[in-house]
Amino acid sequence: MRRLALLLAPALLLAACASPAAAPEATTTVAATVEATATIAVTPSPAPTATATAAPVGASITIDFVGDISLARQVVDRMTAGGAGYPYALIAPLMDADAGFANLEGALTERGAPWPKGYNFRTPPRFASGLLPANFGVVTLANNHAMDYGAVGLTDTIDALDAAGVRHAGAGVNALQAHIPAIVEKNGLRVAFLAYVATPDEGGGFSIRAWEAGANAPGLALGTPAGIAADVAAARRIADFVVVAVHAGDEYRTAPNATQRALAQAAMDAGADAYVGAHAHVVQPVEQRGRQLVAWGLGNFIFDLDEVDLANIPQPRVSLILKVTLTKGAGVTAWKAIAVTQDAAEDRPRPATAAEAAVLDRLIAP
Repeated sequence: MRRLALLLAPALLLAACASPAAAPEATTTVAATVEATATIAVTPSPAPTATATAAPVGASITIDFVGDISLARQVVDRMTAGGAGYPYALIAPLMDADAGFANLEGALTERGAPWPKGYNFRTPPRFASGLLPANFGVVTLANNHAMDYGAVGLTDTIDALDAAGVRHAGAGVNALQAHIPAIVEKNGLRVAFLAYVATPDEGGGFSIRAWEAGANAPGLALGTPAGIAADVAAARRIADFVVVAVHAGDEYRTAPNATQRALAQAAMDAGADAYVGAHAHVVQPVEQRGRQLVAWGLGNFIFDLDEVDLANIPQPRVSLILKVTLTKGAGVTAWKAIAVTQDAAEDRPRPATAAEAAVLDRLIAP
């Protein structure tokens, strides 16, 4: 068992059990695994290097956030021909923060059977190697495609990311691992990334609840206000900053829905520094609230757009790299949106033109 895991698990479980706001949903995910921690190796992400001394008040870390990265379908052919770095090549100079974070949409596996649902995404595990060189050192797996190829697909994804040195949050071989944050340390600062999914039921009958992690079952961290509040409170005990990523919202809608608003409010009230969203495939507003930041939805970043996407995402199909500066003692002290455009002909993003950037400015306006 890794030392970091042993340090994290008791604090998270204590908060989840003791929080007066804890709802039954939280109990069935985190708290129900208390007795299992003696034998479970809690390793949801590669452990960060320990810092020798804590950073002083005023020290900062900058993080690049992007939305959906789907390496499936035609993107697989692009990488087979152009290498694992193909999807990121045109925007690589823009990814220059201390850390980078994305929603990884799909399984990294060549095994398993497709789950009975509308869309199933998977990518050969070897292409996980392109993420870290592009500065994507942390991803969320809490989304409606992580288990498109079942539990075996999820475990293959986790193994591939671990082998590539990419940390991950929001999924695991049990509920405990799904709820423990991925930790990044830089400049003497520690950032905890928590991730959840709360997508609507799909037209074909698929419900994300079928993928909820259990005490001894692989799966995802489902987002509830009480569960998020408990996990944020626990993460604050072991990190300088807490980021909450939630996969929720209505597809192709540029405004957040009631579920997004409830989960973001729970995260903010519990003390999260930033909330970042994904799932709508289009960009939604960004709001600074004092020392906290809410980015409702970051849209597609890398995606093989099908006919439905092309019909519902108006041109220019802009997205963004959201650069957020977190400062010890002050929370979010700066942010900026760098516009990129999804090139449907190449299945990857490129820097946006001035006219395209103006479209993004209108989309992110609160």
